[in-house]
Amino acid sequence: MRMNVLKAKKNFALALPLLLALALSSCVNDVNVDNVVGSGYVFPESTKIEKTFVSRLYGSNGESCGKITTFYLDGWEDIPFLRLYDVGKILNEINGRGWQCSSVEGQEGLYKYMYYQEEADSGYQKAEWKDDTLYFDVKNQSVYSDDFTRIVSFTTSINNNIGGIYYNSVSNASYDFPKIVESSSTAYAKQKERTTINLKDYGLKMFVMDASDFNFSNEELLIPFQVLADTLFRFSHCSFNGLDYYLYISSNPDDNAVIRAYDSGRDPSPVRSRLKAEYNYRTLCLLFDLNYCIKGQRLAVGKDNIGAFINDSIFAKGLGFDLVSTDTATYDRALAKFLMNYIDDGHTSYKEPSMYQSFDSISTYKSLAKDYCGPRAKKLDAVSDDLTARRKAAGGKEGVFYVQDGGTEKMAVIAFDQFSGSNANGESDMEKLASLNTYVFLKNAFDDIKNNHNNVKNVVIDLSCNGGGVIMECMLSLCFLENPNNFYLAEKNHLDNSVVKYYCGIETKGGEVSVKQNYNFYVLTSGYSFSCGNFFPAICKYQLGVPIVGQQSGGGGGVVKNTQTSDGALFQTSASAEMCALDASGNYISIDAGVPVDLEISYDDFFSGDAIYKNLYGKLKEKYPAKF
Repeated sequence: MRMNVLKAKKNFALALPLLLALALSSCVNDVNVDNVVGSGYVFPESTKIEKTFVSRLYGSNGESCGKITTFYLDGWEDIPFLRLYDVGKILNEINGRGWQCSSVEGQEGLYKYMYYQEEADSGYQKAEWKDDTLYFDVKNQSVYSDDFTRIVSFTTSINNNIGGIYYNSVSNASYDFPKIVESSSTAYAKQKERTTINLKDYGLKMFVMDASDFNFSNEELLIPFQVLADTLFRFSHCSFNGLDYYLYISSNPDDNAVIRAYDSGRDPSPVRSRLKAEYNYRTLCLLFDLNYCIKGQRLAVGKDNIGAFINDSIFAKGLGFDLVSTDTATYDRALAKFLMNYIDDGHTSYKEPSMYQSFDSISTYKSLAKDYCGPRAKKLDAVSDDLTARRKAAGGKEGVFYVQDGGTEKMAVIAFDQFSGSNANGESDMEKLASLNTYVFLKNAFDDIKNNHNNVKNVVIDLSCNGGGVIMECMLSLCFLENPNNFYLAEKNHLDNSVVKYYCGIETKGGEVSVKQNYNFYVLTSGYSFSCGNFFPAICKYQLGVPIVGQQSGGGGGVVKNTQTSDGALFQTSASAEMCALDASGNYISIDAGVPVDLEISYDDFFSGDAIYKNLYGKLKEKYPAKF
């Protein structure tokens, strides 16, 4: 879900699990850095470990879940490195699937990370994904796997051994919630390819060390932490504040965990070394090159496409030298401008400055998100503000509205502004439910229509002020329009070029959810309808045949990734996974620029003075007379 930058609305993060990648690099000297900065800067070789530090690993509940050894190497200042062994420990906290890291016998410089499943009685046993192996090829400076996405997914993200999205159960004592279950019909629309990541272009290095002084029983593979954090630790992110490591940190800057993970590690300084500036910039390029799924779709929303290396685009826009600046104030401003004005995709947002800035200056630097707000975000926010004001003036808000024709109620409009998964705690007030739990809100709305307004046969789902929200609630909401086994979520993974269709099986306590057989449905969208507010109409248009009316939606196809730069700046952006649509032949259709309407209706006909939806009714009746 997007955030209204100008009005600083609360950001309800899109809770769709993110599909990411891993990247490492080699320890040889002949690194080609021309594609990175063009400065000829080469990171130093390292022959010894200068020091180690025992860090804590904190999980999603904020409690310590183990210790991690951080390594600092000669020539690399205080850049943290992790050994493959500890990377496995972190991943085990994420997915609980067990791990085994080792060198490949008989092949010098080749290491592997394999998944195992832990069973209490018999130790580690090979799981059904026994061939899921990541290979780290130091000699050829590459990381590769045939099952990359599955390997970096949560256990609950393993859908029929493919890897991807899995919707958790929803339960509440007060309401008849459905349960989304794993379907047996998950399928590829386009098969995955081997994921191979070559990192010599970034100049980043991993090192093989043999150091008995540090209790190494054999040679150990040491990997720069930020390289891993940007690409391997998925869903939210794994961060390091100079002392400890944190998993699943919320993107909400008011969250206590953020203060603990970031602000407690601040080290104010006006300058940073050239090595740190280069390291931070190159990991930033790595992040966007591997994970930014919509860089090829930018022309559709009025922005230039990004090529194979985002560095080329950054320097073409005159941003590169400031992003690699050793002056921290220059850099932090450049990062905010890069994210908010250049990337500017509606999901991307700048949260916190680097740790070089003092705690007292955080609010000043956060204001950069507003100062550098780009044209796409401004347009989205302008439409949102305009429609919200129009709706208020017409006497409307979130809720259910009934439109009469000849003194008889003929149409219901169900308006809600976010797909929220919060627990409703037994509340029955319609307005409260709209902002707390979308499934409960819709269930009550359809119960009201059925029980108290039996002349209604046409229902409009009004997403004109909807900025997105929780993907699970989006899928649950669609179940009111169609049998859940008849639609699917389509997702493109730009790392392995796969396109996957995830079908959504539903179990309910109270019988069939769908009410489609009783009503004619329409979806009302505006230039603000974003993220899940864009994906809902995409499924309706391309799979269910539900007419989309109003104005083309605001778009938003990228799945959100929360992340941290190596110097602590916090932001979110679009990841490697992209919500998409498929045509009748199963071909990929980008929805980032929005979903085209079947019937164009002006905003004046959405809300006219104090007449809410009156003109909308007339437009629909004129276009679809047989349904009225």
